[in-house]
Amino acid sequence: MDKKESARLAYVLETALNIFVRYGYKKTSIEDISKASGITRQGIYLHFKNKDEIFSASIQKALDDGLQSADQILEDDRLTLEEKLFQALDEWFGRHVGFLHPEASDLVVQCERVLGDAVENSSSSFQKKLEQVILASSGKNTKDVKTRAATIADMLCTCALTWKHRLSSRQEFQEKLCDAIHLCCQDLRD
Repeated sequence: MDKKESARLAYVLETALNIFVRYGYKKTSIEDISKASGITRQGIYLHFKNKDEIFSASIQKALDDGLQSADQILEDDRLTLEEKLFQALDEWFGRHVGFLHPEASDLVVQCERVLGDAVENSSSSFQKKLEQVILASSGKNTKDVKTRAATIADMLCTCALTWKHRLSSRQEFQEKLCDAIHLCCQDLRD
């Protein structure tokens, strides 16, 4: 697949994801995705057998893109620990604040049905990366520090996930996230 075709496919998957989160799995059709992306139905069927395949590919792309972005942020040595945590958590969770419409309540069940453990595995991988960055910043490698790093990563992910679903604005999400990270990082300095 050449660069142009790859970019076109990425656009179709991003468009499909936007349609799925707007209308839900059951109410979204290949025709809806076709119209929104400006690609014929036949063009979509050249790459995907059915709605399950395009749904799976669009979710997997979003997960992969999120992990890749988080990796780049967490590996950036120019950033402080707080900046790394803030930017990575905002990229992973914050970009989805207010994204899921009430009509799309069937997406969680459909994700589990079509993707199995892929979403949970990606979330666990992300949390482990946070834990490693927190641990590396502490300068110590004791059992207590490992436990604290794991607890902080878990707390931050749990809070961010809750706020992602509960809050309606990314700004409010970022404000709460900033406070939580500051409190957690303060705990690391003590």
